[in-house]
Amino acid sequence: MDRTKKSAALLCRALLLFPVILTVLPLFLIFVNSFMEHNEAALTYGGILDGSGFSSFVLMPASPSLSPYADLFLYCRDFYTAFWNSVTYTALIVTGQIVAAVPAAWAFAKLCLPLKKTIFTIYMVFMMLPFQVTMLSNYFMLDRTGLFNTRWAFILPCIFSTFPVFVMTRFFGDLPDELIEAARIDGAGSFQIFWQIGIPIGKSGITAVTVLQVLEIWNTVEQPLFFIREPALFPLALFFPTLTADTFGSSFAAAIVMMLPPLLIFLYGRQELEAGISHIGIEK
Repeated sequence: MDRTKKSAALLCRALLLFPVILTVLPLFLIFVNSFMEHNEAALTYGGILDGSGFSSFVLMPASPSLSPYADLFLYCRDFYTAFWNSVTYTALIVTGQIVAAVPAAWAFAKLCLPLKKTIFTIYMVFMMLPFQVTMLSNYFMLDRTGLFNTRWAFILPCIFSTFPVFVMTRFFGDLPDELIEAARIDGAGSFQIFWQIGIPIGKSGITAVTVLQVLEIWNTVEQPLFFIREPALFPLALFFPTLTADTFGSSFAAAIVMMLPPLLIFLYGRQELEAGISHIGIEK
C-alpha cells in the first residue's frame, strides 16, 4: 500500500512538473540565447526570417558572449527610441487611468447619483468588449480629431479603461457607510471624505490596479499597431516585428531587457497585488 501511495505521489508530481517545464522553458531559452553570437543566432534561427521556416533547437550557445547586449546598447538606436516610447506611454496611460478611475469608482460606490446602476452596467459591458469591436469607432474618432498616428492615439483611448473603475469600485464598496456618516457628522465634506478616508483605505487597490495596468500597457500590441503608423512612435512591443536577419542576434537580448521593467514593478507591488486580487475575489 505504501509503495502504491509513493507511486501515485510521484506520478502526481510529474504531472504537475510538466506544465511548469512548459512555462519556464521558453523563458530559459530566451535567457541563454541572449548570449548567442550573431552568426550562431542567424545560423540557428535564420530559417524563420528567410522563409524556409526551419530552425534548430539549442539549449546552450556554442560560444556564450555578451556581444548581443553590446550590439543592442551601442548600435541599435531604434531600441532606445522604442524603449523610451514604452516608458512614456505606460507612465502617462497608467497615471491617467488612476486619475480618472479612482474618482469614478468612488462615485459609483459611495455617492447617490441618478441612474448610477445603469451607468455602471454600461461600464461593465464595455469592459467585456474586446478591442476588435471598438477599434473602428476609435479609428474614426481619432481620424476626425487629427490624433491618428500620434502618441495620443494610443494614450487617450487607453486612459479611459473600465477595468480600473471596476476594481476600485469593489474596494470602495466595502468601506463601511457608518464611517462616512461619522465623518459627515464631524463636519467633513464630500471631497475631504474621499481624500482623507477613501484614498488611504483604497491604497492597496490603487497599487494593485497600477501593477496590473503597467503589465498590460507595457505589453500591448494591438492598439499601437492599429493607431500608429510612424516607426519613430512605436513602443517596444512593436520593436520585434521590425527585426531583420542583420539584427536577429540581439533580439533575445532585447527580450530580456523588455522583461525587466514590468518584472521589477511586479516584485515591488506583489504583496498589494495579491491582496487586491484576493479582495475582489479573482482567483490567480
